[in-house]
Amino acid sequence: MVLVLASLLSPAWVVAAPSADLGDDKVSAISGTRKVAIAEFGVEFYTQMAGGSNQSGTTARLTSTLRGVEDKDFQAIADQAYVDTVNALKAAGFEVLDPALIKANPGYQALVEKYGADAPYALSDSTFSKGITVESKTFTSDGLKAFFSTSNKLNRGSFGQRTDAQNQGRGAKEGDIAKSLGATLLHVHYLVGFTTIKDHGHRVIFSGGGATVKSDIGTNLFAEDTEWQFVNEGGARTFTTSSRPRHSGAVYLADQLTAEENIYTSQDTTTAESKRGDAVGNAVGAVLGILAGSSSSATSKNRTSDVTAASADAYRKQVNELIGVTATAFAGKLGAAK
Repeated sequence: MVLVLASLLSPAWVVAAPSADLGDDKVSAISGTRKVAIAEFGVEFYTQMAGGSNQSGTTARLTSTLRGVEDKDFQAIADQAYVDTVNALKAAGFEVLDPALIKANPGYQALVEKYGADAPYALSDSTFSKGITVESKTFTSDGLKAFFSTSNKLNRGSFGQRTDAQNQGRGAKEGDIAKSLGATLLHVHYLVGFTTIKDHGHRVIFSGGGATVKSDIGTNLFAEDTEWQFVNEGGARTFTTSSRPRHSGAVYLADQLTAEENIYTSQDTTTAESKRGDAVGNAVGAVLGILAGSSSSATSKNRTSDVTAASADAYRKQVNELIGVTATAFAGKLGAAK
């Protein structure tokens, strides 16, 4: 079940190929809820993104690093996102519990002790087969701890992190917390990127053409992991094929949401030594350099680039707008089902 966001998006600044859809993972489980408590909240920002491809005996890797934005900017965005999330929930007819109530709950405190982390929470996520590393930082607000968040659909983080994120035993304990508070627990997560990596994956045998990685630059919210998951007093789902078994239900972006205006410039930072190594190891294949502008690529090469925002203000504005419209849509979806 999907909900088209076209009516909520201003075409002057957002396009989402061509409209963003909301995924519905048993959102009906919110039925009967009047009170919600934000138990987890995080805005995760990719600071380094990468793609890798192995094909027909050639290898291409492209790593891009975000520049021009500092931790204080990420924190400001997270603080605004929290306000927008709370306001959207209230506008949709929910009562949002004072965070002090859930923070004082002994069961919640035990889960925070085991799974929570101080913000910013840094993640360095390596994909061995592609020889690349992506990096992110998660910021939270209102004194909440940071948590690793992902659905089991995406291969993010370590096996242990993915298991913990959707641990059904953890969800059962959260169900008890929800019952004691008389409120449904919300786990809010926005995943922010600055480019879209496109590669041919890992196809070495029986494939034609050279390895290619492309990066389409632009501020975006990732599909699937931009999500509001929730746990009601029933806790985790026992028998389910859902990729979110720890949760009673969820609403999420089914499509990536991307700002229309490109506020970045890209500069090739590949070292001369790396280029010489590429020339020796990959004598066959066209060489495509990284150009300033909206896209860049590497063919049978290893390339790095800096992607620099025109200003921190421009970056904050784009991310705030994307999160704001998404929060409104998510809250509306939950409100319609309550």
